[in-house]
Amino acid sequence: MKNNYLLKDTICAIATPIGLGGIAVIRVSGHTAFFSSLKILKANKLKPRIATYTHVIDYQTNMKVDSVVATYFKSPNSFTGEDVVEISCHGGIATPNRILKLLHSVGIRLAEPGEFTRRAFVNGKLDLLQAEAIGDIINSVSENSQKIAEDILEGKLSKIIKKIKNGLVDIATILELELDFAEEEINPISKDKIVIKIKDSIKSLKEMSNSYNSGKIKREGVLIPIVGKPNVGKSSLLNALLKEDRAIISDIPGTTRDSIEEVFKHHGNLFRLVDTAGLRLSDDKIEKIGIERTNSIIGKGDIILLISDVNQFSSVEDEVKKIRLLTDVPIIIALNKSDLLAKDTDFSDKNNLQILISAKYEKNLDGLLKLLTNTAEKEYKITNESIAICHLRHKQAIENSIDSLEKSAIAINESLSNEFIAFDIKNAIDSLNDITGQTTSQDVLNNIFSNFCIGK
Repeated sequence: MKNNYLLKDTICAIATPIGLGGIAVIRVSGHTAFFSSLKILKANKLKPRIATYTHVIDYQTNMKVDSVVATYFKSPNSFTGEDVVEISCHGGIATPNRILKLLHSVGIRLAEPGEFTRRAFVNGKLDLLQAEAIGDIINSVSENSQKIAEDILEGKLSKIIKKIKNGLVDIATILELELDFAEEEINPISKDKIVIKIKDSIKSLKEMSNSYNSGKIKREGVLIPIVGKPNVGKSSLLNALLKEDRAIISDIPGTTRDSIEEVFKHHGNLFRLVDTAGLRLSDDKIEKIGIERTNSIIGKGDIILLISDVNQFSSVEDEVKKIRLLTDVPIIIALNKSDLLAKDTDFSDKNNLQILISAKYEKNLDGLLKLLTNTAEKEYKITNESIAICHLRHKQAIENSIDSLEKSAIAINESLSNEFIAFDIKNAIDSLNDITGQTTSQDVLNNIFSNFCIGK
């Protein structure tokens, strides 16, 4: 996005999904939004925050275009902080586009992706955390992802960061006052008290940083690679869980040469299942690539679902050892083909992460889903109601802040000047400001808002 958001021009866009639907909402924002919109509306005036039934008129031909409901939000009491007019017209393709063309003809340009939200951010209606949360709400596909985004949009995370930051600002201010009035008779604050406050801030920031895995999974879902030897039923299980024939099933080993990812929801959680190439050695160049990708996906997984033939249970331990070389996340062992189970087979399960199933006959799949859900909720605390961060950008900024605070504590212990201590604390504050947007670079802002849809 260019720096058009700094201009005083007026923008417009369709705020509802493009395509067939009952209504479409066209949003107009800017200092000429009110008067420019009236040029294409039959209404003589619009009262703030009152929906007005009227018509869109082609002012060049004086022909009626559509019956609409127009609502005016006067600055600064609007989403963007500017004058905003929202026109609700009939849905579809032709009518909304015709109204957009009329708005363009009276001097209103089409908004860029995320420009409405960016203007709200620039005008102080919300901070960068809240702006990002709007995008997350739009893209949320599960109850958990929606809930965490709503909490952030309400400002819950911003309040926590603001409280920590204000405490650090107080410390930096005291240290600078001591520098400015070194020759005056003022009582300096005890360095021990400063260290305690710094350590308290570090503790709070570490708790926030540690919430990243939980927040990321709430936002993106639980990534579950389905792994195992060839022909143990990985693709059959994927299809059974999805209730459709998504993966190709064959008795020929090595049928799945690339990963296949599908998602489904269960008890409000989003699960991302990845069917992978079989865990085995191969001289086939293409299959080798698939196996390399399997290893890469295992390293990224949140829970590994290891599928084994129930009558080859003795080899499971060796497979677990191979997986453990790639990751330390929980491994659930699904012993498939239970309908072919030999009666004298002995199973030992020390960690309660083992289950008998039959993908072919869909036996005990409910038990497997329950095990997956319980493991995810226990391991990643995804049912925890506490606020969590869910973007890597936030985690990195928090860790930078922690690093600066730890340097300031070292500076105090080494009896360095207040100037050095205050410098590190200011860096910690700047890192927190990057999260909420006070000091975020234009490149970062451009990247964040370019991922929004046009009209939001």
